[in-house]
Amino acid sequence: MHFDQVTANGVNSNKYSKLTERGERFVKKRTTALLLGSVLLCHASLVYGEVPDYDTVLETAQKENKSVQTFETDDGKGNTVQVTADKKTLYVTARIAGIYSMPSDSSAELMAAALGDQVEQTAICDNGWSKVEAESEGEKVIGYMQTQALNSENQILSVDEEEVEVTSDSSILDYPGKKDGEVVGEVLELDQVKRTGTVNGVWSRIKYQNADGTEKEGYIPTSCLDVADAQESTDTSASIDKKKDAGTLHKSSGKGVFADALETDESVSEQNGVQIGTPVAASSDAKLKDLGVFKITHYCPCSICCGPYANGITSTGVTAVTNHTIAVDPSQIPYGSKVVINGQVYVAEDCGGAIKTNCIDIYVATHAEGESKGVYYTEVYLIQ
Repeated sequence: MHFDQVTANGVNSNKYSKLTERGERFVKKRTTALLLGSVLLCHASLVYGEVPDYDTVLETAQKENKSVQTFETDDGKGNTVQVTADKKTLYVTARIAGIYSMPSDSSAELMAAALGDQVEQTAICDNGWSKVEAESEGEKVIGYMQTQALNSENQILSVDEEEVEVTSDSSILDYPGKKDGEVVGEVLELDQVKRTGTVNGVWSRIKYQNADGTEKEGYIPTSCLDVADAQESTDTSASIDKKKDAGTLHKSSGKGVFADALETDESVSEQNGVQIGTPVAASSDAKLKDLGVFKITHYCPCSICCGPYANGITSTGVTAVTNHTIAVDPSQIPYGSKVVINGQVYVAEDCGGAIKTNCIDIYVATHAEGESKGVYYTEVYLIQ
């Protein structure tokens, strides 16, 4: 998430004076804020859910002395994939997730599922994909989807459409999470919008008027609306359910991009479900490459920052650790890179739809900590 520090507007006792002042801001903001258009597709938008992976399904069946059907298939790249039957109803957690003819994104895409769509999982693959059934325009589609884009619970709840007033200026995002959601519009205080749904108790799905007069749908924090349940939950312990299986994280499999991050580290402790790391200072003799000036923002594992299925798992499949994990644009800073920010060493382990070139999001323990650290610009160095 980006904890941008915004200067509070002066409060006018006369509402008409407020409206006049708002009109000037409206013209300036609406001409620059609406429909940025492009969508960055990266693994951070595919939030890790609680869906058990291939190894877990087999281990569970073995413990319960149950037989499971298994078969092999091709992933479209000439690789053999092991598949085992595993039926359950799941929901899409990604902004957009493709269903492909084979268990890889190099095969033909059959359809695109959106956030909150329901699919029926029929089998789980050993390469991080699931075989699913879904409907597209009344037709059944059978194919494969990345398991990390699925969750067993749908936290997007529809509500009876109602017109509500906006109580504070807010960006409209295309996904309910400030780390991964991209800005597609903006509402201003006293605007009227139609509320159509809620997400995890902290986001609202709204309909709003686009610049060309068409009606669009997006997400803003519920705290920005004049509704009874307008309260922003920033308790990270409430947003991480440690009883749930993170699915793709299993120490015994050793399949993570950074498998060594799963090993116990004495310098890492746990507080309220958040992994707390010890700051590491850059060595005085380290060979550094100046990457230039970056915008530094902060995010935590709460639902406001990471979306409705936040559980502290990064896009590389490891658990985020404070004083260690940063979200980057991986096309600029490759995963696994160690960078120095204000003398401290961090590791690039995450990304997000809102993390663009020359922007780094530092993982912190709580929403309040991120807000207090705010946004700043500084030189960033790569350890070579």
